[in-house]
Amino acid sequence: MQLPDRDAFSDFFAAENDEWACARRHAFFNDHEESAQTASSRDDYQSTFMSVYGIHIDWREGIFSLLEGISLGLEDPVFSTEFDYDSDVETATANVAGVQHVFHHYSLGSEEYDAEQARIEHLLLTRGYALRVHTESQMSDTLSFLLMPVSAWQYVEQQFGTESVSKYFVPYASQCAAPDSEPPAPTPPLNASPRPVPFEIRLALIGFWCGFTVLVGFLLYVLWGILTRTEPLPPPQPKGCENVEKIHARLRPEVAEPLKAQMRKSLGCEAVESELHR
Repeated sequence: MQLPDRDAFSDFFAAENDEWACARRHAFFNDHEESAQTASSRDDYQSTFMSVYGIHIDWREGIFSLLEGISLGLEDPVFSTEFDYDSDVETATANVAGVQHVFHHYSLGSEEYDAEQARIEHLLLTRGYALRVHTESQMSDTLSFLLMPVSAWQYVEQQFGTESVSKYFVPYASQCAAPDSEPPAPTPPLNASPRPVPFEIRLALIGFWCGFTVLVGFLLYVLWGILTRTEPLPPPQPKGCENVEKIHARLRPEVAEPLKAQMRKSLGCEAVESELHR
């Protein structure tokens, strides 16, 4: 299995009414015994394209199936794999540009599989290739990958837009994150300057602190007045006023009252009492 050329890859994204793409799709269907398909059906072309060029891994399979599919798509000098099923621990040795890399078998979906695939993708990038997941396979029990040169991915993103390409193919790393987890907030650079506070907010803060200061000062003034307030002392009574009631205590009220009034008047007690009642 060889990798598709750039035109065949571009036809995957080209519009259904694209004349040149329709002609190439028709020839593609004929070459792969799919003559019953309509030449302008992009959906049928995409399905047949992935069945021919995709690397498909069942949920029961794993790293070894991925390595085998990559080896079939690339030439031996670029990437080849030898499998050892006879040893106690099964291994696969990938030969990448003359350097050997040993991999162990892990099933799809495990953390060990994710780590091994990350190693494989790094090796592919060093040789100018990138592996992406076909999004339509995400909901099935078989995950489909497409291996293409990095330059081919860049070409279709320039021609059809990154969003259009991401609609059909995404990096496998995005599949490793939990679907219900939120992406972490970006960490601001250390040398980033703080964002300026809008003038309206600064004005509101100044007004708040000024009003708060005035209010606190008023409350302290009121509290100080309550704590330091004293009642005025009554004026001193003239000498003898305190004995008026005692002297007339044994007399009858009708006799005592006129006498007490006269005595208070003569001593000056009435003036002091009237001053107190003001």
